[in-house]
Amino acid sequence: MTKSKETNKWILGATGYVGQLVTHRLFTERTKGNWSGQLITLGQKTIVPWIMERTNFHLFPLSAIPEYLFEKYPPTGIYHCARMAGNSDRARRIAARKGYKANQRFIQLIGDQQPTVPVVYCSGTLMYGNTVHAVDEEAPLRPIAYARAYEYAERPWVLAAEAGELDVRIARPGWILGPDSWFEHFFFKPALATGKVPVYGDGNQLMSLISVEDCAGQLVHLMDHGAPNQSVNLFGFEPIKQKDFAAMVAQCLDANTVYIKASDTEKKYGKTVFEALTSSTPVTTKHLDWRASYVPVYQDLRVLIEATVRRLQANH
Repeated sequence: MTKSKETNKWILGATGYVGQLVTHRLFTERTKGNWSGQLITLGQKTIVPWIMERTNFHLFPLSAIPEYLFEKYPPTGIYHCARMAGNSDRARRIAARKGYKANQRFIQLIGDQQPTVPVVYCSGTLMYGNTVHAVDEEAPLRPIAYARAYEYAERPWVLAAEAGELDVRIARPGWILGPDSWFEHFFFKPALATGKVPVYGDGNQLMSLISVEDCAGQLVHLMDHGAPNQSVNLFGFEPIKQKDFAAMVAQCLDANTVYIKASDTEKKYGKTVFEALTSSTPVTTKHLDWRASYVPVYQDLRVLIEATVRRLQANH
């Protein structure tokens, strides 16, 4: 393969929830002159006009990324935010099997074409399971809820990182807070419908939160300032009990909270969602210097919650 000195930053899943923010951050930094080169963005289902117009966008599923892209745009860094999802347990299992094969294939492509390129893979902290005490990156994986299926899909990356044959940096963000996803569906919309912000179970379960902007920022920070095969937990604040988080949301909405019994939560949403909402998943990190060198977008959780709520209110 012909070597190139050009910087080509790839974002897989560039039109997704996290991928859009990674793309935006890299685009903004390029505009500021912090780096030069091409943004090679790849997506499958969602079309985001500004990404199509302002980056080198390619419409390919993860399982069909062609070899010629490596030859035409040799990557100098790859952000993998292209998790295959499903809207039911069965659909997630099917997606996980497809994801496993797609990831195996992509890893083989990297190994054949450019084995030294760093890959930042975006995972999640549900991989650690239900825990009372905050866990760091050395904790064993005990996936629960959505992570039961997703763990299988990302297993090729975990094995590649352990083997050390590629530079794989697995990032595990906590609860990613933004105007979409879990917060909108399980907290904001129920509050709009009932006038009360739900607390699921006893509310003592711990959550490690991070804004979607800082999730993207820390992913970029891991690429730029992390060490080869350094994996990290991503979070923005100290762990908070769900009942205290819900109280902050309620205050912002000028509403009250309401406790939803664990049994009712499982009955309404099913086991997978029940586990996600009622499990305690606090995290910390052993990479203190790396974390301290990152400048966060949000340093105050209350400010983040208020900003998220205002953006959602503007859309409803």
